[in-house]
Amino acid sequence: MIEDKNEGKVDELKMKKRIGLWGAVALQVSNLVGSGIFVSPSGILRTVHGSLGISMIIWFGCGAIAMMSSLCYCELATTFRASGGDYINYKLAYGPLIAFWLVCTSTFWHPANGATLQIFARYLLIPFFGEGCHPPEGAIKLIAFLALSVLIYLNHRSVTTSVHFEIFFTSAKFLAMAIIAIVGIFHLAKGRPAGVHNFQHAFDEEELSKITFTDIARAFHAGLFPFSGWILLNNVTEEIHDMKRNLPLAAIISMVLVTIIYLFVNVGYFSVLSVSDMLSSKAVGVEFASQVLGPMAWVIPVSVCISTIGNQNACYLQATRVPFVAARAGHLPKILSTIHTTYLTPSASIITMGMTIGIFVFLGDFEMLMDGFGFVMWTLLSLSAASVLILRWKMPDLSRPYKVPLPVPILVCVLGIYFVLTPLINKPSFVYFLAVGFYVIIAICYYVFIGRKHSFPGMGRFHKFLQKLMMVAETDWNGFEYEVGRNKKEENVDNIYTS
Repeated sequence: MIEDKNEGKVDELKMKKRIGLWGAVALQVSNLVGSGIFVSPSGILRTVHGSLGISMIIWFGCGAIAMMSSLCYCELATTFRASGGDYINYKLAYGPLIAFWLVCTSTFWHPANGATLQIFARYLLIPFFGEGCHPPEGAIKLIAFLALSVLIYLNHRSVTTSVHFEIFFTSAKFLAMAIIAIVGIFHLAKGRPAGVHNFQHAFDEEELSKITFTDIARAFHAGLFPFSGWILLNNVTEEIHDMKRNLPLAAIISMVLVTIIYLFVNVGYFSVLSVSDMLSSKAVGVEFASQVLGPMAWVIPVSVCISTIGNQNACYLQATRVPFVAARAGHLPKILSTIHTTYLTPSASIITMGMTIGIFVFLGDFEMLMDGFGFVMWTLLSLSAASVLILRWKMPDLSRPYKVPLPVPILVCVLGIYFVLTPLINKPSFVYFLAVGFYVIIAICYYVFIGRKHSFPGMGRFHKFLQKLMMVAETDWNGFEYEVGRNKKEENVDNIYTS
């Protein structure tokens, strides 16, 4: 009998269903709403040459694309009821090599997390430096690493605590965004000249004439960063109560809420700041606060910190489940498939993920890390949407509790390919080639360790040593559940992982 400090004695060693509907909504929203809404508006506006109207359309379009992609994930998650996100459907749709590529990418490629933690550290340090002074990069990276250490500890100790953490910070970040929207609209109603001019010239012909199709693609690339967390719930399906109902419902509620609040926050920005103010600002939220909040301007930097750390906690919670599930299937070292015997959390996977994120925290600056994130993210999402179509063709008899309308995954595939190729063709970056080199290394590792089944000497003894050191054990697991036709049963499908 194993004892869970959070829930008493349990009969089986496995992760428990501790996430309800509103906990799932809080996780999803917190994963979506991070630092992006406080930094992306300026980037989008700059890309479309200062056109307010087009930038607002871009924000709405990004929400629509994110919603469509989220619905694709709902079909996959309710069909294959196991944590780990895309790993299962990649394995079934594309085979073991592409599934292994996903696993390695999800485990070792985390530029966005490193960049976001840097934003948290920057905004945390700003109040301690005089106006116009910038915190040193060394201090920023040190604070970011300390924040990462706190997240590792929190997720190691308790899923329940992590979810409660998300509910609190989700409420706090929505309050902060509501302040921006309400205060901005109030100033617009009072006739603030900058706001009135912005909305009267929202579709200025001179600005519209400068916009190209490449600019639109780049604007969507920047705008989708604040929406990029819609995959979260698909990675924790084993821990969601009444998953068939709560998963699609939580995805829809969270995406609608986030899209609406993003639009209102942008209205708040444009009601106060001139276009030139926004184009010249690297932290539009701080610029907004300095102009209208007076002595309360500190609220926005604090809110950015709250939003960012909550977002990273949600990202961390879902991302650590991918190597956990892949290791159960033999695609990563067995130690990553273990969970803590007391806390019932995937501790080894959590620690490994933290180490890889820590590397990116120290690796580069925000812009470079975002380039690497966008290129890989859209490759993953295009393949995910395509897997919906492939699996409908390869496995038509699967019981699908939720089926996304067919045009949705088709459109997501087309847009995903467009967002991958556009920056690669029009503005190639060194980090894109770094990502390609990473793909090649993954293929070599697959051939050596999976295809040829080579292993390092003494790995068995080392695995036992790590189990004792971290107090972890392997879980009770016989595959994953799915339904064929009208037959509802649990299937042992280990063979599809090892074939």
